[in-house]
Amino acid sequence: MEVHEWMIRYTRQTEWIDRRGIFLWIAFYAGGLGGGLYLVSLYFNSLWGMFISWLIIAVIKGGAHLIFLGKPTRFWRIIFRPQTSWLARGLIFVLLFVVFTAIQLVFSYWLPGTAGEIVFKVLAGIMALAVTVYTGFILNTVKAVPFWNSALLPVLFVLCGILGGFGLSVVIALNGGHVDIMAAETGSRWLLIINALIIAIYLWAAANREPTGKQSVIEQMRGSVAPIFWIGIVVLGIIIPLAIAFSSYFVVKVESALLVTGVACEVAGGLALRYCVLKAGAYKPLVATAH
Repeated sequence: MEVHEWMIRYTRQTEWIDRRGIFLWIAFYAGGLGGGLYLVSLYFNSLWGMFISWLIIAVIKGGAHLIFLGKPTRFWRIIFRPQTSWLARGLIFVLLFVVFTAIQLVFSYWLPGTAGEIVFKVLAGIMALAVTVYTGFILNTVKAVPFWNSALLPVLFVLCGILGGFGLSVVIALNGGHVDIMAAETGSRWLLIINALIIAIYLWAAANREPTGKQSVIEQMRGSVAPIFWIGIVVLGIIIPLAIAFSSYFVVKVESALLVTGVACEVAGGLALRYCVLKAGAYKPLVATAH
């Protein structure tokens, strides 16, 4: 058998991040952000937050998925085969979220407090969690990419989405939305710390589980993805938002512009996290050495 280079060497996957794959990266993050915002908005009972989360998932995530999948007259057939993949199940979750949340928003605006509002809040909340978590399961089932084979990945994506939800809730509160800004800041503060710990554990586990996974971690730390990892995830996604969040302990009132900057950094960090996970993913060699 002729041995090719891709059979024995670290080979980065490109389909899900390069060229049109960029839209899948955007769709993955938009789903987590929109789902996380909806869950946080349920907690605060923020109608504006629920509406914005619906727009993020229906327009940004839905649109990015359409562009990535192509052939819009055919791709919808995948929803009739949920047993085939997590991608198929994910599209069903997105569709149900869009429908349930639209109905819930109607009830919440015109018939608040009714049984219909409660039922559709529960249904939309379940779908929001499903939309947030399923991207982690999609990657987790790709056995050929060891860097993605971790039970921590779905958890990390959910917590990252909820962190973004708390951040956007702060912005909604600053613009007159019915959100407890102190509670939203506290939620962001704790989730920033938890996310940082889980990212560290995820990378440590990937580096010690399998040689190709270790190579993916090295690619993030010292390779071509390193600038995005250190600047996007560590500096923008963790250090700056944490510094702004804890500054509230030392000043009477944090300036609105500073809070918005912290939220923008959280969103940038979430995008960078998805990008690095997708970009550093590599296929396991078929054979250990060439003969």
